[in-house]
Amino acid sequence: KPEAAGTSMKPEAAGTSKPCKIDDTMDHRAQVGASSTRTGRDWTIPGHTVSPQVCSALDVVKLLHQKLGVRRGDKRRWQSQWLTKRLMCQLQDALAFASCCLPQWCASIPRFLPFLFSLESRQRLLDCNAFGSSHALYRFQEHKVAAYRIKHAESMRQTQQQLARARELQDIDAISRATDDLDIIEQRMYSKRIGAMASDLARVARGNILENAIRLVDLHHSSKHILEVQFHEEDGFGSGVTQNFYEAVSVALQVRSFNKLSMLWISDGRDDDCKMDPEGPFKYLINADGLFPQPLPATEAPDVIAGVESQFRFIGRLMGKACRDKFTVPLPLHPHFFEMVKGTHSGSTLDVLRSFSRGRDTLLPSDDYTRQHLVGAYCVIVTEMQERSKGMDESARKALVAELEEREFMSSYLNRSYQCSLAQFLATSAASFVDPLTATALCEGGESLKLSVENLAQYVDLIATFWFDAGVRRQIVAFRAGINDVFPLTSLEIFSPAEMDVMLCGERSIEWDKASLQLHIKLVSNEQGARYTKKSAPFQMLLDELVAMPIQDRARFLDFVTACPRLPPGGLASLGIEVAPESRSLDVCRYPRSRTCSKLMWLPAYATQMDLHEKLRAALANAKEGGFHEHQEALVVASRLP
Repeated sequence: KPEAAGTSMKPEAAGTSKPCKIDDTMDHRAQVGASSTRTGRDWTIPGHTVSPQVCSALDVVKLLHQKLGVRRGDKRRWQSQWLTKRLMCQLQDALAFASCCLPQWCASIPRFLPFLFSLESRQRLLDCNAFGSSHALYRFQEHKVAAYRIKHAESMRQTQQQLARARELQDIDAISRATDDLDIIEQRMYSKRIGAMASDLARVARGNILENAIRLVDLHHSSKHILEVQFHEEDGFGSGVTQNFYEAVSVALQVRSFNKLSMLWISDGRDDDCKMDPEGPFKYLINADGLFPQPLPATEAPDVIAGVESQFRFIGRLMGKACRDKFTVPLPLHPHFFEMVKGTHSGSTLDVLRSFSRGRDTLLPSDDYTRQHLVGAYCVIVTEMQERSKGMDESARKALVAELEEREFMSSYLNRSYQCSLAQFLATSAASFVDPLTATALCEGGESLKLSVENLAQYVDLIATFWFDAGVRRQIVAFRAGINDVFPLTSLEIFSPAEMDVMLCGERSIEWDKASLQLHIKLVSNEQGARYTKKSAPFQMLLDELVAMPIQDRARFLDFVTACPRLPPGGLASLGIEVAPESRSLDVCRYPRSRTCSKLMWLPAYATQMDLHEKLRAALANAKEGGFHEHQEALVVASRLP
């Protein structure tokens, strides 16, 4: 297990450009994922002889996947049906499964080459290896029962129908025969069961859910028993209530006021809006791509650092406990968070930084740009400067710097309604080598080191080091330690970062129906005072279209209207989407348009459902390609959507 968070960590000062390590025993990239970034691995299995030819073949497969795997589309192309079948056959052995004594290759090859095996087989392998023999036996038993239930589902359905008809006809003999047949099927099903897992029932209060959850997880994380939760003054209990407990804790971790005190997540820039209405639509953090730890400077107070580490260790324990008991904690974490937990990186530093400035291209002049948007604009300029300066001599490079200094910046890169060159902006804003999120010097003397086009690349590199290494290493270590408190973190090496996200946090589903949409979408007046009613044909067609949308299109719709592709805590009720009639004629504006800062969509009065379907899909496609319709009229055709 890794050392407890904070016991032996000596982080470097924020902003140092030297590559950072978490500590001597846990390298930021090597603890979990370095095995996926090297070739020439020692494939030796204790007690067995592996020929050099086999080792070379495994190294070649690893190298090919590193070079080509990300570019080759469907991940299933890399799966070996033969190896997956062999692994599943081993997992069918009840004695080996229950004793956690699988052949060594079942642990080594899926760990080093997980892409060769299906997700289902790796999940079964996790059930066998990660949680101990009692959990392994219980999971094996449940798989057998589920397979038997599927096999005899049709006969059970027919028998239940016969029993229902016999009761309607009050045929005593038929009722007796059907009941006996049903009992035989159920007895055969339950004969597959050896026993049940021991469980502990805990009662918590919803009022202070987070405080209760911290105490509960602190007491129960080391227990092998299944945790069941019941709420005070509520009668319900069981798996549904327990899952609701994990959901309630995840919601509490997203409250903006709590985050301001605890310093867990990077803000979405809406803190001032929340002050005006603390219980309004900005009560919760709504980062478009997910929550990411707020960087902590090395000069932060020790008690603050200890508090943040404690919170992230609690989150790790909570997710580990939920994963072991077959629950999820639906906390919307940024994809890069699990890449850091696993120790893998996808893309360059500039690519990662740009992922934190999502929505910069679709800012409206009336929208406030965030600090992440500003850093994203710097990344675009640095990328262009690096590409164009290749092979340049010193004089040509100076001419390029002068060109970029005089280039229009505010209107071109941040869509402001006024013009200001990059040099003017840097001079008037007194920009220096200070982190925009925490106001911490990124290097020694950073407060007095002025930012310019010439040192912009160094500034961006220091921000990346602080945001994704020195400033968050404590949080990542604490999260890993929390999972390790429940089961070995190395058991998750067989999953990709995206798969870890789904296993620990669940699918990011978007569920709604027509009744909930009609209840929570607010109808407002347009500039001319016109307003739709609940019975208006365009509004009813919009509801039908939203209900018929698949999950991917629902995410695109939310992104189009609110700039966030998922529902916030509280669902539609806390989202506050508004719909107004389009004031311009269909000849002028044929497509829906939106204002994300107020979550308002203008909906033209379409004559048919097909017109609305085509125009809305085209609008969603256009938004994803880089702008709303008030920005550009060259729309992407609807067929571009998958």
